[in-house]
Parts: sequence; structure tokens; C-alpha cells
Amino acid sequence: MILNVENVRKRYRIAGVPRQVLNGVDLSLDGGQLCSITGMSGCGKTTLLNVIAGITKPCGGTVHINGRKMVYALDIVASRRRNREIGFIFQTFRLLNDETVLSNVLLPARIRGRVGRETREYADEILERLRIYKFKKTKAAILSGGQKQRVAIARALVNRPNLILADEPTANLDRKTAQEIFDILLDLKSAGKAVLIVTHDDYMHRQSDLVYTMADGGLRAAP
Repeated sequence: MILNVENVRKRYRIAGVPRQVLNGVDLSLDGGQLCSITGMSGCGKTTLLNVIAGITKPCGGTVHINGRKMVYALDIVASRRRNREIGFIFQTFRLLNDETVLSNVLLPARIRGRVGRETREYADEILERLRIYKFKKTKAAILSGGQKQRVAIARALVNRPNLILADEPTANLDRKTAQEIFDILLDLKSAGKAVLIVTHDDYMHRQSDLVYTMADGGLRAAP
């Protein structure tokens, strides 16, 4: 089991009023599975991804990744695990626009302290697979939206994580490009990765192994 979420709870205080965003969420995901989550804006989908990634500390419950419990007490510990075990693909790309494509892709490896020949060759391999190798020396700022998202995916893969989290990764893209990006996520699933994606696109749900709707702080399996 690559991901196991048990009874995760998260409460925020908004304008002095407590709001339960996650209310006992349970979720399991193994390698070779793609799970998609939908739900109204503000229902807690991104909060759930952030809790899984160790970015947001839950009020209760546990998250296990690769059989090990996520520890939130020390940011450096959670950050190290996120860097090594999780590939996070954001909706807004979050690239360094003044850096080249290759520099952006290698950033997680630099943080980990591994930018040797093997890592550079693997980065080139990913860029070839995502059909953006020819842009490796291009500044990220001048790329199209679809190209930027491919770079973001390459960056998420460079440390070879088993778990891929994608927060509406196609929301800013046209339908054709969005389908191409989703096909890449399907390829990752076929390669044995566990993929968890937040999306509102029905065609993605139809091709997912598990589909959940988030409402009232919990996950409900789609019929």
C-alpha cells in the first residue's frame, strides 16, 4: 500500500468561526491505481492533498506513505519526505520563470543533494517522454500553458516518487492539451505509480480506478 489515510480531520477558524473542512477522511491507494476526487470549490480537496503531502498539519488522524507514518511535528522532516517520496503537480505550475526548463526540473534533485550524471540523464529521459526535450534550455516564462504543465510533471518525477498528487492539473488548459496531460498521468499509473488527482472533468473520472466526491468533510464513492 503506497498511501493510507485514516480518519483525517482538519478544522480552520474563519472570521472567528470554526469550520470542519475534513471530517474523518479515509482513503487507500496502491501502486498502479489512479484515484480522482471531485467536489464543490472550497469543500476541502486541496486541503486533503496538502495534508497528505505534509504541507498542512491535520487536527487528527494519520497518513501513511510507503508504510511509514507522516510526521508533522518538524517541518524539515515532512519536507524531506515530500521531496523524496511525493511528486506534487500544482494547478498553477509554480515554475521559476527566469530559469530554464532543465533547471526547473532538477530543482527537487538539488534540494535532495543529488544532481549527478545519472539524475541529469533521467531528467533528459523524462523530458523526452513528455515531448519537451527540445525546450530544455528555454526559459520557462515563454512556454505555453501545456508546456509549462509538462515541465511541472517532469519536476514532480525527477526524484522517482511512488506517489503523485495532482491538484486540478488541467484546469488552465484547453481540452486537447488537458487530455494529453491526463494521458501522461495514465502512463504513470501503468508504470506502477499511485496517482491521486483532483479534477472536475468527467472523462478523467471515467478512466479512473477509484472516483470519490468530497462533501461535508468526507469522501463518498461515486456510483
